[in-house]
Amino acid sequence: MLYFYHGQEDFLIETELKKLKEKLVDKAFLATNYRVYNNPLFVELMDVLRTPSLMFGSVLAVINCEKYFFEGKGKVSFDEKELKQIEETLQLIPETLNIVFVCRIERDTTKKIDTRKKLFKILSKYASCVEFSQWKPYSKELPVWIQKQAKQKDLIVSSDVIKFLIDRLGTNLRVIDKELDKLKLSLYPSKTVKKEDIQQFCTTTEDIFALADYILEGQKDKALLEFQRLCTDKHYLEILSVLQTSFSRMAGIKIDSIDKTPFEIAAKTHLPEFIVKKHLEKLRKVPMDRIIQIRKNLLEAEYRVKTGEMSFYELPVELAMLN
Repeated sequence: MLYFYHGQEDFLIETELKKLKEKLVDKAFLATNYRVYNNPLFVELMDVLRTPSLMFGSVLAVINCEKYFFEGKGKVSFDEKELKQIEETLQLIPETLNIVFVCRIERDTTKKIDTRKKLFKILSKYASCVEFSQWKPYSKELPVWIQKQAKQKDLIVSSDVIKFLIDRLGTNLRVIDKELDKLKLSLYPSKTVKKEDIQQFCTTTEDIFALADYILEGQKDKALLEFQRLCTDKHYLEILSVLQTSFSRMAGIKIDSIDKTPFEIAAKTHLPEFIVKKHLEKLRKVPMDRIIQIRKNLLEAEYRVKTGEMSFYELPVELAMLN
């Protein structure tokens, strides 16, 4: 079976991959029958597509393919002859081999997969394709998803409490899911979540925004100390995600400030005007290329974490701050 998952909501992609792993791979042969590849070149990719199970049971091969669809340094591309071989091979995949092509797109950006590429058209033709878009605060799917997650955790939340939760935590599903786990532990044996419970137990992103300020100002020692402190209470991926969102927002605000008023920027970003003005004050003396470099460093840190390039997962984030 062939799958193609892409989009900005990485948490949903990971959830689907976990479901496939539990469904298709025998736990007794997990070490040999579950494999992850990062942007393999043609020869390695063909080996993956042709490799049957070495033991009993099905194989699940996850191919992270961000570089197949985005331009830039280190991109992976195939010529017409190679693409033809790939297409022919995809039609002959053994029944015991399951392939998932995964293309994660950076959150809070306008990046999109290049649907004109022949590889995209091939995967769209032969694979089960699902796009996992990043939800907005007003998305109808978001409160439904929160209600479902809460129910799975044996929590009772009303619609107005869900709205309050979204207003306080934003739309990052990884953050919301972790805070629901925290509420379950904090409220036990009670199951009903109230607004005051969210105020008391759910960590806001204010401390991470302070960390973002240290990074922006180049105060590396304070940034490292603050990051290490936050890691005692938060998952490093959660911190990284909020940092990326914060700097993406800063980049957008700085660009919009060229021809828009704070009021117009606030209307566009759905932020209070006084928050926009605070951002503009901080960004006045910060060059745009510095913000872009910070975002690039954070994105590289996320890639290193998720591909397992470094065994100490907090280290890539710390290196991003030092750079």
